[in-house]
Amino acid sequence: MKAIHAVGLFLIGVLLLGFEGCASVSVRSERSGQTRARYHCPTVLYVKDFGFPVQAAIRADRSGQALAAFEQGLQNRLRTQLVRALGRYGVPVVPVTDPGELSKLRRRQPGWLITGQFTRVNQGSRALRIALGLGAGGTKMETVVRVYDLSERQREKPLFSFSTSGGSNAEPGIITSVGPLAPTTVPALVVAVASKAGHGVTEDEKRTARVISAKVSEELSARGCLPPGHKPGRAKRPGEL
Repeated sequence: MKAIHAVGLFLIGVLLLGFEGCASVSVRSERSGQTRARYHCPTVLYVKDFGFPVQAAIRADRSGQALAAFEQGLQNRLRTQLVRALGRYGVPVVPVTDPGELSKLRRRQPGWLITGQFTRVNQGSRALRIALGLGAGGTKMETVVRVYDLSERQREKPLFSFSTSGGSNAEPGIITSVGPLAPTTVPALVVAVASKAGHGVTEDEKRTARVISAKVSEELSARGCLPPGHKPGRAKRPGEL
């Protein structure tokens, strides 16, 4: 029985690793608007809340004021996660939320402004993700990201831009994960799967912030702008594991 229990726990670990692999966010549509050979290294990174364009596809189980609060929560959490993730790369990060603060950024200064838009958010179904998974009730989050060089006189065009796309994808649920596991390991699996699948778009926000930050760090590194002792992250591209 101990051997069976050990095998069951091992399988749970494998499944949880699989969850991480199935749930991912990747960078797409990378574009550079900078053609000059000389760059200004930023001394600070400013993070502005991502907006919601009129044509954004927002699917959530709410409307009216509740939907507005849901969108505000998305903005606040992504900003917080971005500030945290960007902080790993050694350049000071400052969130910008007040209109007065934004007006001050019009002056030329050696900084980058990171902003963008949510183009698609699908809240999915927590119940279906927990029970079935494998795409049922899956979440989806897509953004367009633009980074501006505040030292430039003309800021109509971003220094670089890209999009992100990802979600819960094919994570298995409780029913599709139990299979032949021993009864003693099933409760642990149920708790593990439920905790992973229950987060929904909150986990998408964290993954999106990490991949945005990794892409920004790649751009900093390519320009020789990462502080000593800091290495760039690696943003996932479509088709990569």
